[in-house]
Amino acid sequence: MAGGNPRGVAGRMDPWLTALIAVMVVNIIVLGMSAQRLRGPAGGRGLPAVRKGAEALADYYAAEIAQLGLENNQAVREAAAKYRYAVEQALTVDEVARAMSTYGRNLIDVIRRENQLALERNVLGIIAQDPRIPEAPDGAAVIVRSENGQVLIDDPADILTPETEANLKASSAARQLQEMVQVEVRGGKPKLLTTRSLPGQIQALRQEIEAARAALQQAMQAGGYAELTGPGLIIRARQSQEQTLVDDVLSYDLRDMVNELFAAGARGIQIGSQRLVATSSIRTAGSHLLVNHQRVPTEPVEIRVVGDPDVLASALDLITHSPYFGLVLDVEKQNSITLTAHPLE
Repeated sequence: MAGGNPRGVAGRMDPWLTALIAVMVVNIIVLGMSAQRLRGPAGGRGLPAVRKGAEALADYYAAEIAQLGLENNQAVREAAAKYRYAVEQALTVDEVARAMSTYGRNLIDVIRRENQLALERNVLGIIAQDPRIPEAPDGAAVIVRSENGQVLIDDPADILTPETEANLKASSAARQLQEMVQVEVRGGKPKLLTTRSLPGQIQALRQEIEAARAALQQAMQAGGYAELTGPGLIIRARQSQEQTLVDDVLSYDLRDMVNELFAAGARGIQIGSQRLVATSSIRTAGSHLLVNHQRVPTEPVEIRVVGDPDVLASALDLITHSPYFGLVLDVEKQNSITLTAHPLE
């Protein structure tokens, strides 16, 4: 038990965290400086390279997590999964940068927190083996901390034997502690007390707020209530000569096309100036097309869609070959399309 870390990662935590944070900062700065250059006609070519770099960083995280013995830690696994998912779902260079910044920093914090907790449990295990603990008075406390690789022990009630103190000082887990560990005796058993510093608690809360804000933004974008930018299609639809507005075929065909695009993974759709949301309506009234109860020009009807351009175009091919589809489509793939936000009122 005195060895402290069965996975053999003694002394890795401080330099690992420093290197990892440095990698994150460098990547985010480079992405920020490159965003303008990669945006526009060449953006489609730049995105795969940036995404590949973010995925390589995820692999680096995974290797270090395994080295720290945290690969089965639920909190770490969830944070790593959120990072990978955010990177995979990003459709622009800016979105990849935001995913790396928000979810990457959160992953680093989770790794650090869970590693600290694992080290604290290791220290607790050493103290729990002390033969004096069962007889120690309730409330007696021991504080263990590390300074410059040296383990310092504060035992005012003198409840630890010299052997236990020697084991703690020889423990690699105790030497790697980032924060002090406070152990209190209750009912003849040692218990860990929460000793996270106030700055650490503030940082953890900030990360939770940032993650919640990012999740809210994604939800609002998916729901149509926030501006959305990404690659996709601009579709200009006209009725064929065989179809007329009187028969209301235009609204039927548009609804079918919208459903097909969403089924194909469209992240957002806008008809004319109207962003589609869950309660949107598409219908004709006389010679007018109404979307969200607002009149939309029909010569042609312009539909803007954000999503994978190739997948969306393939979905349109399927529906346009239907004998019941009466619209003629002009489809244009774009590297960057911006959809307006549907008003919240």
